Amino acid sequence: METSKIWRNETFSGVELLSASYTTFEFSKHWHDELAIGIIEEGAEGLFYRGSNLVIPKHHIVAINPAEVHTGFSGGSDGWRYRMFYFNLEELAHQFANHGMPINPIVERPMIYDEALFDELLRLHISLEQSAFELSKESFYILALEKLFTRYGSAREDKVYSVCTKSSYLARDFIRDNFDSNPSLSELEIVSGCSKFQLIRSFKAVFGITPHQYLLLIKVKQAKALLAQGSSCVDASLACGFYDQSHFTRNFKKAFGISPSNYRAR
Repeated sequence: METSKIWRNETFSGVELLSASYTTFEFSKHWHDELAIGIIEEGAEGLFYRGSNLVIPKHHIVAINPAEVHTGFSGGSDGWRYRMFYFNLEELAHQFANHGMPINPIVERPMIYDEALFDELLRLHISLEQSAFELSKESFYILALEKLFTRYGSAREDKVYSVCTKSSYLARDFIRDNFDSNPSLSELEIVSGCSKFQLIRSFKAVFGITPHQYLLLIKVKQAKALLAQGSSCVDASLACGFYDQSHFTRNFKKAFGISPSNYRAR
């Protein structure tokens, strides 16, 4: 069955998202004004790009720069399932300049095999489709795109970043004291006096985890304590600021290996 869904997430202006599965469908020749970055989840996509036919297999990344004419078609008998990002160049460059990392958002190769980057892009795309905290979405966005451009684009990993220890502790304390109100990376930037990009790097260097991972751990630990005291799963999730039960259950089980309902019934 062929399906497609296109949407925008309010967290990031200038980013359009596509999730699709095609078997016999073929794109005609076209181009995008945006930078198009895709991840092939199943099957393989065929691509006519820069005068050659390419086959982008499962777990590979496809990158098409703005104004490059191309097509898209099935690279095998089973078609392909994939997710795409379409990034507005001006907004992308502006966002990363504000994070202390000026870039020229161009990617040098159309097909990339990088398991870690694939996983980060997939995690980002899913977070912009399903329930996720603003801090998580912002962190996934910065981490995935920083890795994309420093490894395969016009930004290089030749800049030495100092560790902002004091800023990291200020951010940690703010998250701990305000975990139920779901602080954003923008709030942490103000509280810590450190740019978003620098803060993520520093926080992980100091504490071994990123700010969004720390937020989730604080939330599920507090929820666990509430469940142990007799709170219902619904009350515990609401008290800890989770968006819905599935979001709560998913993150609780990742941390403790058991669902909240099973933990409460132990």
